[in-house]
Amino acid sequence: MLEKIYKMLDINCDNGLADSMNKKMTMYQQQFFKMVKEKIGIDAIYFLRDAEGIPKIPLVYFAAIDNYNQKKIAELYRLAWNLGEAPLLFVVTPEQLLIYNNYVAPQRVNGDIDDQDALIEMIDLANTLEAQRQLLKYHRLNFETGEYWRNNEYRFDVKNRVDTTLMNNLRVMRRELIHNIRKRISIKELSDEQLFSIVHALLGRSILIKYLEERKDTEGNTVFPIGYFSKFKRPASKYVDVLDDKEATYSLFRELSEHFHGDMFPLEDREYEIIRQEDLIELKNFISGETDMESKQMALWPLYSFNVIPIQLISSIYELFFHLKVDDKNSKVGTYYTPYHLVSMLMDEVLPWEGMYKDMKILDPSCGSGIFLVEAYRRMVGKWMYTNDAKTISNEQLVKIMQNCIFGVDLNGEAIRIASFSLSLVMCDYLEPRSIWETLEFPRLLGYNLFVNDFFDRGKFDELRYDIIIGNPPWESKLTEKAEKYILENKLIIGDKQIAQAFSWKAGEVCKDTGTICLLMPSKGFLFNRSEKNLLYRKEFFDKYDISIIINYSVFRKILFEHASGPAAAVVYSIKSENNRDPIFYCTPKPTFTLEDNRRFMIEPSDINKIPRDVVDNSLIWKIAMWGTPRDLELINKLTTKYKPLEEMLIEKEMSFAEGFIKGTTKKKEFKEYFGWPLITTKKFKPFNNVMQQQDKVNFTKFYRCTEKNKEVFRDPHLIFKQSPKNGRFLSTVLRYDALFGNSFIGIHGEENILKYISIILYSKVFVYYSLMTSRRWLVERDELNVGELLSFPLPEPSTEEVEYANKIYEEIEGNNQIDEKKIDDFSYSVYKLKSYEIEFIENAVSYVYDYFYIKGKSKALSVPSFETLKEYKEVFEKILQNSLGGSDNISCCFFKGTAPLVVLEISFGNQQTNNEFIIDSTEKVNDKLKVLDAMLISEESGCVAVKRNVRIYQKNKIYVIKPNQSRYWSYSAACKDADEIYADIMATWRKNNE
Repeated sequence: MLEKIYKMLDINCDNGLADSMNKKMTMYQQQFFKMVKEKIGIDAIYFLRDAEGIPKIPLVYFAAIDNYNQKKIAELYRLAWNLGEAPLLFVVTPEQLLIYNNYVAPQRVNGDIDDQDALIEMIDLANTLEAQRQLLKYHRLNFETGEYWRNNEYRFDVKNRVDTTLMNNLRVMRRELIHNIRKRISIKELSDEQLFSIVHALLGRSILIKYLEERKDTEGNTVFPIGYFSKFKRPASKYVDVLDDKEATYSLFRELSEHFHGDMFPLEDREYEIIRQEDLIELKNFISGETDMESKQMALWPLYSFNVIPIQLISSIYELFFHLKVDDKNSKVGTYYTPYHLVSMLMDEVLPWEGMYKDMKILDPSCGSGIFLVEAYRRMVGKWMYTNDAKTISNEQLVKIMQNCIFGVDLNGEAIRIASFSLSLVMCDYLEPRSIWETLEFPRLLGYNLFVNDFFDRGKFDELRYDIIIGNPPWESKLTEKAEKYILENKLIIGDKQIAQAFSWKAGEVCKDTGTICLLMPSKGFLFNRSEKNLLYRKEFFDKYDISIIINYSVFRKILFEHASGPAAAVVYSIKSENNRDPIFYCTPKPTFTLEDNRRFMIEPSDINKIPRDVVDNSLIWKIAMWGTPRDLELINKLTTKYKPLEEMLIEKEMSFAEGFIKGTTKKKEFKEYFGWPLITTKKFKPFNNVMQQQDKVNFTKFYRCTEKNKEVFRDPHLIFKQSPKNGRFLSTVLRYDALFGNSFIGIHGEENILKYISIILYSKVFVYYSLMTSRRWLVERDELNVGELLSFPLPEPSTEEVEYANKIYEEIEGNNQIDEKKIDDFSYSVYKLKSYEIEFIENAVSYVYDYFYIKGKSKALSVPSFETLKEYKEVFEKILQNSLGGSDNISCCFFKGTAPLVVLEISFGNQQTNNEFIIDSTEKVNDKLKVLDAMLISEESGCVAVKRNVRIYQKNKIYVIKPNQSRYWSYSAACKDADEIYADIMATWRKNNE
C-alpha cells in the first residue's frame, strides 16, 4: 500500500524518499532514517531536496500498520510530534490513509492520547480515483515549490511545535523556582548569577536524568539497572519518586557524578544549602504535569518523550537558560538560541555531511552553549561511521573524536559548563542504553577542549591551529580589555568597537593555512556601515583574506532572532592564496513568508550574485546586489556620477540642515526660548501642509540635544522631512512658521522655492528607488533613513522653469489637499532625464521590492502573474536578447501555465509566432512539460525543476526557463536579467567551442 501512496505523490528514491530499500541515501539520510526508525518505528521519510538535488529537510514520515489501531496510531503521532522535524505524518492502513499535523501538541482525554486536533484528514484508499484526487494537494511538486505551505499556512503553528512548547514549559519551571527561592533569600545573601546557576544546574540535571531514564533498546532495557532509583528511596521506581526526599535526591546526583565522571553532574556551590524540599516537590509536579500553574502548558510534560526529542534541541535548552533573565514572565516568547537550520546551513559550507573522515580540529571561538560544536561533533561521528562502514561506534572512539576534534572558548564559565554538558549528552545518542551505564565515562572537557577564556588572551587553546573555525561571536560595540589590547598591538582596524570584527581578525591568526573560517556577523557593520573605520576594516579584511562566500540574512532579521539587536551575515573565508581572482559568492536569501522560513532558507538563483573582487571597495555594492540587478547598479552609478549630492547643493546655497532634537533623560541642556512653540509629531504630521491648527505645543525646556549649531532649521521657512516612509513614499512639508521637531525628522532651512522643489523630489519614486538600493539602514536594520543618507542623495541643480513647475505642483497639492503622485513622478523623471527603460526599473523596484518587504505574504510580488505582466516580460525579453544577438534569429516566447505552481517559458529560435499564441493555459500541459524537463535534469544529476525553482535548460533550438507562478519572477526587471544572463551563457558556450 505504501508503494501505491508514493506513486500518487510522485515520490521515489531518486527525488527524496528514504526507506530500507534505498541504497542511494546520503549519509545524512542514512543516519536520520536509522534514528527515526529505531525511535518511533516509521517505514520511510520524504526529504525535501536543496537546489543541487541533495535531500536535506525531512517533510513527511510514513508508517504502515497492518490494521487500524487507535492507540497505536495515537502513540505514533505523539512520538512524531516529539521528534519535531517533519511537519507531516502519513499513517497507512490497508483501507485508509490518516494524515497528521506534527505541529499540533498532543492532549490527553480520559487518560488516552487525543489525536483528533492533529488529524488533518482521513482518505479512503478503496476508491483509487477519489484518493488520487484528494492526494493532489500533497503532490511532490507542491512540497518542492512551497505551494502546499502557502495554501495551508493557517494550519501549521510553530508555537505548538515541540521545541517551542518545551522551551515555554522550561521558562515557566525556571521562573517559578527562581521566584520561590528569591522570596526566602535576598540578593545580598545570594547573587542573581549564583541563583541562576543553581536553578539551571537542577533543571539541566533533571532533563539529563529523564533522557537517560527514557532511553530504551529494542528489548526494553533502560540506561539505569532495574530497581536503581529504589536504592535512594523506597519504593521509588522512577526519578520523580526520588524528588520526594531531598537527601535521596542529592545522593542520586552525587552517585551519578561519580559514576559518569566528566562534567555532566557537578553540583553548584551552595546548591544543597539553597534548594529545599518544597523546591523539589515543585519540580516533581512540573515534570509529572500535576501542577495547576499554567496547567494547559504544563499538562504536556507527561507527553514528552526525551528518548525521541532531538539531541540538538535538548542542547539548545541550555542556551535558552543562558540567555534568559531573572523574570521573563512578561517577556515575549521568541528565539533566544541559534536556530538549528541556520547552524546546519553554515556547517554545510565548511563541514558537509558527505565525505570521508579525517582528524581535524574544529574551534568555536565564542561557543556559548555549544550548539555549533554539537553539530560539528555529530557530523564528525557520522563521517567516521561512514568511512569505517560501521553501524555502531564504541565509547572509546566517541571520546577520541571528541578530544581530538572539538574545541570551544567562551568568557562565561556557565556557558562553557553548559557546552560541556551538551557535548557529553550527544555522545549518549550513539550508544545502547546499557552500554551508557556499563562502559561510558564522559571525558573531562573543561580545561582540555573547552576553555573559560577571553579569545584575545593567550591560553592553551591559543597554542593549537585549527582546520575549521565556526561560530557566532558577540555583536556588541564594546571591546574586552584583552580585545582592545590585541587590536592595538597588531595595528588592526575595526569599526565602532565592533567585537565581532575583532573576532574575524583573531580567527585568521589561529586558523591553519589550509583551514576555513565561518563566522556569523552583524551585517550592518560587516557590509553596510559606511563610516570611515568600517570602510577601512572592510578594505583591509578583504585584502588580507580570501573571502569565498557571504550570506546576507538581513531580511530574516525578525524571523531568525526575534530579540536580536540587528541583522546577520555569514562570511566564509580562508588564509589568502596567491592570485585568487574567483568572484565572491554573495547570497541574499529571501523569506517565503510561510512555515518554510522556520525550517530552511529558500535560495533562488536570483538571490546569488558573483561579486568581482575588484569592486568590493564600492560601498554600495552589497545593498544593490541584495535587492537589485547589474542594471540597477548601472543606474545608481549614473545618478551618483551625473548629479551632485543634496548636501553639496545646500552648502552652495547657504541652506542649513540638521536632525531634530532629542529630549532624553540625561545630560539635559535648557532652552527656554522654545517653550510654547508648535511641536511637529510623527502622529499628526501631514505632507505638503502648512496649517498650524491642531499642532501640539512644546511644554518642556530641557533637551539632551537641540541642534545648537543649526538652530535655523526650526525657523520659517523650513522643510521638515520624516525619516521613515509611509505607504511607499517619504513625506515632507515646507512650513512658513517656526516649529520644533524631534529626531524622527530632518530639517532644512533656506529659500522657500528651492525647499518646495526638494520636497517634491523627495516624495518621488526616484528618491524611494535610490534609498531602497543604497540605504544602509532601510530594508536592512531599521525602517528609516538617517541624515547622511538623505544628504548623499544625488539631486539635479534645477532650472528656473523646473523650480517654478515644482512649486506649482506643491501649491496644487496644498490647495486641493490631494497628492497627484503621477504628476510628481513624471516631473522627477524629466528632471533626471531618465530613459524609458530606466523608469521601468524604478517602477519595478518600488512596485515589487518595497511591496514584498512590507506586505510580505500578501504582496502582489507573490501573486499569480497577469496576462499583461507576461506580455510585457515577453516583449522586453525578446527585444533585449534579439538586440544582443545582433538580430540574426527570430526569437519567440511561449508560456505554459495553469494552476500548477510553476510556469514554463519555452524560447524558440527561428520561429515566427503570432501575438495571440504566447500563452498556453493548461495545467495538464504544464505538468507534461515539467515531467520531461525534470527527468532531463535528474538524468544529468543537476537537481530538479521544482527544487531549483528558477532553472534554465538549453537545447539545440530551444531554451526552457522554469520559474514559480509568481509575479516577481516575471517582472520587467526579471525579463532584463534573464535576457542578459541567457546571452552571457550563449556567448560563454560559443567561446568555449571556438577556443
